[in-house]
Amino acid sequence: MREEYGEDEIRKLLEAGQIAAEARDYGARIVEAGRRASEVCGEVEKYIVEHGGRPAFPCNISINEVAAHYTPSIGEDAVIPEGAVVKVDVGVHIDGYIADTAATVDLSGSHARLLEASRAALEAVEHVLRPGISLYEIGRVIYSTMKRHGFKPIRNLYGHTIGRYLVHAGVSIPNYPERAMIVLRLRPPKLFAIEPFATNGRGHVVESSKTMIYSYRGRKGRTALGQLEERVLTYIEREYKTLPFTPRWLRGLASDEEVLMAIRGLVLKGLLESYPVLVEAGRGLVAQFENTYLMLKDKIIVTTRGGEEIEPRKG
Repeated sequence: MREEYGEDEIRKLLEAGQIAAEARDYGARIVEAGRRASEVCGEVEKYIVEHGGRPAFPCNISINEVAAHYTPSIGEDAVIPEGAVVKVDVGVHIDGYIADTAATVDLSGSHARLLEASRAALEAVEHVLRPGISLYEIGRVIYSTMKRHGFKPIRNLYGHTIGRYLVHAGVSIPNYPERAMIVLRLRPPKLFAIEPFATNGRGHVVESSKTMIYSYRGRKGRTALGQLEERVLTYIEREYKTLPFTPRWLRGLASDEEVLMAIRGLVLKGLLESYPVLVEAGRGLVAQFENTYLMLKDKIIVTTRGGEEIEPRKG
């Protein structure tokens, strides 16, 4: 394991975090009933590029019982309904150094307690963060905070460590006290996102039949590809590496139907990972707030909150 992040790497992480936070807040401001998800996500992704970053994954705009992984795609574009609870989840990278952040908008004004359950859980974790903290303790704090607010965490959605060009770098950070994680700890240097999902439903998500997000898994052996599949895969390798993408970003490579056909073929051949839209099992409403943290030996930096430093709690 590396001993530390260098100054240039930290600068890129902070720059990505600043752009992500601004894009998140911009996206939250332009969410309104009657707008298409494609309008909001397109504006957010444009904002990221215009301010010097690149999307680390497609802007997610998950509505009501949809918890995660919804982004408008070819032939699929939700309209934001009246009174919706809307999650805006944004990722930005600078040279592969990633920031991941989210906020929730309550268009009805009647779900403030649900939003506060997620926001308060995130704040509560920050009060206990320290080098060597167990993943179990993070989950316990999130769970107990949400329970006090009268809601449940989504048990099968997790925060995660982050690597270069890797949104999910292998370690999952639970939103409830998972006993198997008592011995697992976050030790510096570590970049990670914490994202408590709060719900008034059953407390877990299921996969829907819709998939709008994919990522490149790498070429395997001598897999035979058609001409269009090869062209699409080569473009994905060059433009996104291992970062998630959506088919709407591939428009122009071929017709919409051909792009979707190529994506399906590449998934079947094991070259692309698919991320189905995730829906709360009881169709409960879901709220999400998220920040990215850089844990160093002597401090913890909230990269998606202006580089604010948290003094690690002793213990």
